[in-house]
Amino acid sequence: MSKNDQIDPAEKLKKLRLHPTAALVMLWSLPLFAGGPVPVRQFVEMLDISSGKDLLRKCDAICDWYREVILNRKHFIKLLVESLLAESDDEVQIVILAAGKSPLALELILENPAKIAKILEVDLAGTEEKKRLYSRLTPDSAEKLRCLTANIASDDLLDQLTGEGFDPVAPAIVLMEGISYYLPEKDLEKIVSKFRFGRRNRFIVEYLVPCSEVKAARREIPKSIFSLIQKEAETDGTRCYTELELSSLFRRSGGREISCTDMSEMELMRLGQNRYFCETGDGWIECFLGSI
Repeated sequence: MSKNDQIDPAEKLKKLRLHPTAALVMLWSLPLFAGGPVPVRQFVEMLDISSGKDLLRKCDAICDWYREVILNRKHFIKLLVESLLAESDDEVQIVILAAGKSPLALELILENPAKIAKILEVDLAGTEEKKRLYSRLTPDSAEKLRCLTANIASDDLLDQLTGEGFDPVAPAIVLMEGISYYLPEKDLEKIVSKFRFGRRNRFIVEYLVPCSEVKAARREIPKSIFSLIQKEAETDGTRCYTELELSSLFRRSGGREISCTDMSEMELMRLGQNRYFCETGDGWIECFLGSI
């Protein structure tokens, strides 16, 4: 980042401190933002990710190339959203559930302004701080970036989204990244069902596959990494899904499967070759795209 791109030093006192697990993901993701739009780089500069460094060292001791998983995942999801935007004849609204401090919404609105009606981000906390950052860094785009404090599994989620400007009649892209691991199937199905509006919506679910779907030589990597993260986040465990389970879940919700992408495909799209994930069983993260 050049001197002209830097936030005023006085503003650095207001950096947003991330939880160690969120900071870990951001540390892994940093190469993706190095050449991005200036406001995105400034946004990342305003995040205090120091709390994730100890966790990163522990993860590196398990697998020193685990960053590739996150880079592939995030690169693919952004690519998928942009391909869906390009396919639409209308402006599209985007809903990002459990958005955290990811700069994805900012990237999308800056790089695809004519295709996006609005982006609504939902999380349990930190949304007001994120909104203030948006207003300062990109005032011209801030109106299209809505931040809602809510539980994504709450019964009135759709009502709360509508109160923030979500239009049930207009086409939408709904994204769930990094959260399905912690959701019981009944909650995931309830969330998906809320967006059942005549199959005009596209729903993206990034998920962890069961150990049985991963090659035996690789199983210890996700098991150990997620055990560390689970302990730090104080969660009760992780929920795995299969493509078949998600396809069935979408059918029960009145939708259907469009595609499912494994880590070997994601890596190929990002690098143009396969280095760490040459076959389906080499990976443990997949991305499901459904119509609902």
